[in-house]
Amino acid sequence: MSKSKKNTVDPEKIIKDYGADSVRLFILSDSPPEKDVQWSDEGINSSYKFIQKLWILNQKIIEEIKADHPSNSNNELEKITNKFIKEVTQNIENFAYNKIIANFHEIYSSLNKVILNKTEKKKLVENYKKILTTMSPVIPHFSNECIKMLNINEKILWPKINEKFLIEENIKFIIQINGKTKKIILSKKDTGEDLLLEKIKDDSKLDKYLKSKKIQKKIFIPNKLINILTD
Repeated sequence: MSKSKKNTVDPEKIIKDYGADSVRLFILSDSPPEKDVQWSDEGINSSYKFIQKLWILNQKIIEEIKADHPSNSNNELEKITNKFIKEVTQNIENFAYNKIIANFHEIYSSLNKVILNKTEKKKLVENYKKILTTMSPVIPHFSNECIKMLNINEKILWPKINEKFLIEENIKFIIQINGKTKKIILSKKDTGEDLLLEKIKDDSKLDKYLKSKKIQKKIFIPNKLINILTD
């Protein structure tokens, strides 16, 4: 929106129609901070609908909390929570506000999947509180309302990142034959070249590229890829 271009809109009307959180979400997702916002009915509608999706997800999470599931060893929720906190914190520090909105969409999708794991009440409340707190600079009204529903009375502070949940146990190795990617294999972090080669030979789809071929050279980049050059 720019006065010079005479394409301004009435902010009071927009806030009344869509809510302040939708407007904030739209403004941050639309443009980098140094540029004028390009108004779009489609854009504000999309932001409004996303807030509604978050609210529906909140209702699901509240139901899961009430279900009071027994404890289990699954730590997927801690992983996505700490990843979200870290990425949003970095994007705030770098003024990459439009990337924060991408983080919101990612955590929305992840949470919808994770809540199917029947997470225990204490763990679910603690991690959801952290996620809502991390969302609060962008959508404070939504975040505060959801936090109230969790019956949390202590002072809410910016969540700390627990790095142990950000350590990847498995790595996606890119498998290339003569420079062309043939497959991506999931293997333990720090898998060595020889063990990775064994996995490739045990894979019927990959082994066919190596049958009757002589390996001339192998280019191995730890925790990333292996490129096998044949004659």
